[in-house]
Amino acid sequence: MTVRCGVAVLAVSVFLSGSTFAQGTDYDRYAPELRKSETPSGAANIARHLLVYPFELLKWPTDRGMVMMEEYRLDKKFAWMMEKMKENGIDPYLNVMSFNNLGGGASIDLIRLGRLKTQLPDAVAQTWLYYDYSINFEAGAKIGLDRILDTGFRTYGSFKYEKRPEEHFFGIGPHTSRGDGYVYKLENTSLGYTFGYSPKPELGYDFNLSYKHVNIYGGRDGSMGQLRTGLFTDDRTPGIRGDELLGLGPEVTWDTRDAKENSIRGGLHRAAVNFNKGFDNSNGAMYMKYDAEISRYIRLWSDRRTLVLHAYGETNSEIPGYYIPFHQMPRLGGMGEYPRMCHTLRSYEFNRFTDASAFTYNMEYRYNIWKYREFKVDSTVFWDTGEVFRKISEFQLGDIRNSYGMGFRTSLANVSVLTVQLALGEEGAQFYVHSKTPF
Repeated sequence: MTVRCGVAVLAVSVFLSGSTFAQGTDYDRYAPELRKSETPSGAANIARHLLVYPFELLKWPTDRGMVMMEEYRLDKKFAWMMEKMKENGIDPYLNVMSFNNLGGGASIDLIRLGRLKTQLPDAVAQTWLYYDYSINFEAGAKIGLDRILDTGFRTYGSFKYEKRPEEHFFGIGPHTSRGDGYVYKLENTSLGYTFGYSPKPELGYDFNLSYKHVNIYGGRDGSMGQLRTGLFTDDRTPGIRGDELLGLGPEVTWDTRDAKENSIRGGLHRAAVNFNKGFDNSNGAMYMKYDAEISRYIRLWSDRRTLVLHAYGETNSEIPGYYIPFHQMPRLGGMGEYPRMCHTLRSYEFNRFTDASAFTYNMEYRYNIWKYREFKVDSTVFWDTGEVFRKISEFQLGDIRNSYGMGFRTSLANVSVLTVQLALGEEGAQFYVHSKTPF
C-alpha cells in the first residue's frame, strides 16, 4: 500500500514538473518585465520636478501657439505680409516686448509707394517716424540718387528731428559713481548732405557734411537729479547749455552680412573721420572725431551655430583752446540697441560711462535650439568688455569693465521679434526684454 502511494505521488510530481517545463519552453526570458517602482515621498517628488514645472507652464501656451500657427499658416502669412509691405515701400517698426519702452513707427519709401521705381530706379525719397516711450521721438526724411547717370556715384540730402526726454548722465571718466546720476532732455535738429561712390552694393565711400542744433533741458525722470542744478554744472560739463555744430569728413562702409538682423555669415566694417566746429568762435566746441566698428558673424560647422564678434572704438581730440561737448562723447552701458545712443555693456545701466574716448568688445555665441519654418529660437551666451578714457595714452587695463550672461532670442523671417537676456557684472544684474538685438 505504501509502495503504491509512493509511486502515485511520484507520478503526479513528474506530470506536474513536465507540465511546468512544457510551459517554460514557450516563455521568452528576454522579454521586459513590468516592475512596479516605489512611490517617492512628497518632498522627493517636489525636488525631482522643481526644475520641470516652470517649463511646463511655458510648454502649454507654446504648444497651443504652434498648433494655431500651423492651422492658420501664421508664419507664412506674416512673411507674405512683410514682403508685400516692403514691396510697397513700408518698413514698420514695433516694440511691444519691452517692459517700459513701448513704441513703434515706420519708414516709408515714397518712390515704391508711388509705383515710380520703374520710371525712377535710382531715385531715393524716404521719410520716417519713430516713437518709443521715455526714450525717443524721431522724424526725418532723405532724398537723393543711389546712382548718378548710371555710375557708382551717389548723393543724398537728409533732415532729422529727435527729442530724447530721459537721457542719463553720471559724469565724465571711468571712475564715476552710480549714485551721482542726473537726467536731461536732448532736442536735436540736424541737416545732412552726403556725396559718395559705391562700386558694388556692399562697399561704399562717402563724404558727409552735417549741421546739428542741440538743445539741453531738464529731463523727465523724477528719480534722478536735474543736470543743470546738480553736481555737473557749466564748468564741469562742456556743452551743458547746448551747441550748434558743423561737421564734415569721409566714411567707408563694407557690409557683407547675409541678413541685417539675423546674420550667420559675413560682417559689417565701418570707419569714419570727422572735423566738428561750433558756431561760437571764442572758446566754443572744436574737435576731431575718429571712430571704427567691426562685426563678424562666423558659422561654426552648421547654420545652427554662430559666433558673433563685435568691436567698436572712438576717440575725440579737442583743438587747443576749445572743448568736446559731453553729448557728442561716446558712452557705454546697456544693451546698445536702437534708439539708445550708448554702446553695448550689458551689466551696466545705459549711458553709465562717458568720456572723450571709448572701446568695447563683444563676443556672443548663438545656438539655434528650435526652428519651425521661418520661426527660430536661439539661446545666447555673451561676454562684453569695455572702457572709457580721455586719451588713448590714458587707457588702463585696470579700468576695463566686464559683463557676461545668457538669454534667448527669437526671429521670424529673419526679423528679430524678441530678445531676452540677463547680464551680470560688478554693479549687479540687468535684465532685458526687447524686440531688437544690439548687433
